[in-house]
Amino acid sequence: MEIPYKIERRKVKYPRLELKGLQLVVILPPEIDDSTKIIEKRKSWIQRKWSTIQKTIERAGIPKDFKIFGETYIIEKTTEKPRISHIEKKVYINPEKSEHYKAIINQLRKLLKIKVKPIVEEYAAKYDLKLNKVLVKRQTTKWGSCSSKKNITLNLKLICLPEQTIRYIIFHELTHLKHKKHNQTFWQTISQEFPNYEEQEQKLLEYWFTTELLFNNLRQPTCE
Repeated sequence: MEIPYKIERRKVKYPRLELKGLQLVVILPPEIDDSTKIIEKRKSWIQRKWSTIQKTIERAGIPKDFKIFGETYIIEKTTEKPRISHIEKKVYINPEKSEHYKAIINQLRKLLKIKVKPIVEEYAAKYDLKLNKVLVKRQTTKWGSCSSKKNITLNLKLICLPEQTIRYIIFHELTHLKHKKHNQTFWQTISQEFPNYEEQEQKLLEYWFTTELLFNNLRQPTCE
């Protein structure tokens, strides 16, 4: 089984493995040069995880073009200014130019911020939640996070999801303002707003990998 991987060197005590998106990351302490031993040692774990990813993608299907809030936007190559047309449902981009990709990412970030603002305000008022600010970043391992400073960080990949799923992720992170751990009280709170939260959690696994492919589509020079 051919699994793409890259090596990262960090100030860690022991080597470890992470699956980020569609790639295995081998994290090594600065003094260790060879990644062979840890890969061989964790071979069965790697193959099991990778098989789950491939089955999830196979079940969901390989997505084409791009999605914004659950709607398909056709990717069209352009030599002009990169832009998103909501009327035509198209993303105009030259994938061969990194500045085009960065420009589209910035536009997507602005769109997502506009989308999530009223949702955050709605839940914060309804459940009397006090937060500092909401950030949007291209996170590699999670849909969102809640910091000790009461900052909510949301993954840019939410831009691809339907509104109900976006609302679920936002509410999940906001609930961490009161309940830090995923304990019984946390899930009881979640179930007040989302009685089907287990289905939402399962769907998020599928979305995680399909959204990776959608963002990869923006970088492909084969679109016409």
